[in-house]
Amino acid sequence: MKKYILGIVIAAALLNACTKKVDPIDISYADVSLVNAGTGFVTGDVTVNPKDSIFFSFTITSAKTMKYVSIQKNPVNQTAFIVRDTLTSANKNSYTVTKRLRADSANGPYVYRIVAHDTAGVYIGHKDIIVTVSPDFYYYTVRVLQVPDTTAKTNNCYLAAYTGTVYSFTTGAAKSADIDFGFYYDTAVANKFSVYALSAAQPQLSYYDISSWTKNATLMKKAAAPTFASLLSAGGLRSAAATNLASGAGNKVVGLSTTTSGNNQVFFKTAAGKAGCMQINYINGTDGSKSTFMNVDIKIEK
Repeated sequence: MKKYILGIVIAAALLNACTKKVDPIDISYADVSLVNAGTGFVTGDVTVNPKDSIFFSFTITSAKTMKYVSIQKNPVNQTAFIVRDTLTSANKNSYTVTKRLRADSANGPYVYRIVAHDTAGVYIGHKDIIVTVSPDFYYYTVRVLQVPDTTAKTNNCYLAAYTGTVYSFTTGAAKSADIDFGFYYDTAVANKFSVYALSAAQPQLSYYDISSWTKNATLMKKAAAPTFASLLSAGGLRSAAATNLASGAGNKVVGLSTTTSGNNQVFFKTAAGKAGCMQINYINGTDGSKSTFMNVDIKIEK
């Protein structure tokens, strides 16, 4: 029995002696220190505006010899980078630099990775910083506009695009200066569902007296492109609105539909000068009854 136990101990010792030690994967052997040298300098996770200048002033040190120091954005592999410096023997173990980059125009979080590699391109170490680009536009979803009702006058048939708020004739009177759109069922056109600016020739609805209201002159036009989903910044909204409203725009659009291409998007510019786009998601009926409504999403620059 003693010989058996002794044999196990000796075998274990031999196996341990023969085991090749391998460094753990993705262990960082580099240390990154960021310095705040003024406005726009990043020292940790930060929130910025679209296209802001962002500065990375850092020193990276490593006991292992570094050959390349890079900054990657949303890294998917070890070779892609937006900037890369090649080191010399003088700074192979410690490297200090300042880099100026520009934040993305689309909102959302972005990973910026400061990373070191050796001469063979083998990973040495890194530090990640999350740069979140805050949206410079408002995005309102599932706003419901109802066909105006003639008796109670409580259907929400008005929309303030900048705040995403819907109003009825009853609630809108005190907020008319905020209203950019009215919605109604237009019997004079083939596809009946229409939106209009309150500045449009009155009466839009003879049973709604808005003679004392503020009547904002929203400029609008239906257009198929660019798509609502592709509008990811205030700059994109301004550009799309400027292009589409350059000709054929007015204070009313008719024939809104979710089934015909080009009839489910309305580009607009408010009386306050804000560019935006309305997407028609759903219309629940085909007539002008008070139960009929239109579901829309709105994007508008801040």
